Amino acid sequence: MNSTTSIFLAIGITIGILIGYSRYSLKKNRSKKTPDRPFPHQWREILVQHVAFYNRLNPPKRTQFENRIHIFLLNVQIVGIDTEVTHLDRILIASGAIIPIFGFDSWHYSNLEVVEIHPDKFLIPNTQQYANGLVGWGAMEGRIKLSRKALAHGFYDTNDQKNVAIHEFVHVLDKQDGNIDGKLKKVMNEIDIMPWLQLINNKINHIHTGNSSIRKYGSTNHAEFLAVVSEFFFENPEKMKTEHPELYQTLDQFYNPKPKSKNLPKEQQKNPPKDPREVKSALMN
Repeated sequence: MNSTTSIFLAIGITIGILIGYSRYSLKKNRSKKTPDRPFPHQWREILVQHVAFYNRLNPPKRTQFENRIHIFLLNVQIVGIDTEVTHLDRILIASGAIIPIFGFDSWHYSNLEVVEIHPDKFLIPNTQQYANGLVGWGAMEGRIKLSRKALAHGFYDTNDQKNVAIHEFVHVLDKQDGNIDGKLKKVMNEIDIMPWLQLINNKINHIHTGNSSIRKYGSTNHAEFLAVVSEFFFENPEKMKTEHPELYQTLDQFYNPKPKSKNLPKEQQKNPPKDPREVKSALMN
């Protein structure tokens, strides 16, 4: 191979890499579709009937929630595996996705492409174990698998601390820093993380001794603890506030960050700068 041929080959490889990278970047940062029609009243009826979180919101926040639901459904494909996808499936899945990120105005699941809905428990790939929910990895990256039976139960019973949709989407949120480890580094700062880990360890010890109302699965590891207590927090906030006030306060700070204005000039305190993290709690007092 002569030097001229080598140069052209190198140029060709470089162009190929650049084209591949641009396609990858376009896929990972694809533009977000937005609604071009009003929120369907059938969807609103499903929210009213089945989603307690939505019913705790004031009217303006309900409208925001509906818009976030609509955007999610335009940007994430929901497919049925051995079943047909229903409107109820779509709205419950989208609700489970939006509830954990509702406090972050500009955040959406840019890397999530598909949610699979299965009739019941499904086999975890390359294992002999069954699951109700699963966040994909490797070849399954960008996918979530959910059991319809568990999905429906999660929204029908708000007293059992179980909501598979919220659970799995919290794992997706947790994964944004590259690791599913119970540390929301995109939300927490370094000062927050150490007290949070200490609180996790204390609560897990209480679960192990049988002295806790947090369900046992939360003691599996830090990631599962975050997902389990998030289910509890969003499903039954008043019970958590009564039984686990410190945990409730910490999760409220994570999911409903408040403006920090005490060190700002008076003019800025009255009109603080808008930031994705600086969103007042959506829940009514």
